[in-house]
Amino acid sequence: MADIDPVEFGRLLNAVETLTVELESLRNDVKQMREQMTGARGVAIGLMLAAGGVGAGATHVLEKIFK
Repeated sequence: MADIDPVEFGRLLNAVETLTVELESLRNDVKQMREQMTGARGVAIGLMLAAGGVGAGATHVLEKIFK
């Protein structure tokens, strides 16, 4: 195995450290996005259920009025 030039080794080490920092940042971003999606999904389901309930109530009232 050939010896690595110390300057090249230093550059490689610096690149690995930079990639490690960027990877940690990306992991945090993905975690935050996952948490936001989970919360948004719950809100969307709640809104759909509420809209269905309001629609059913309005239909019931209109049927009583026009019968």
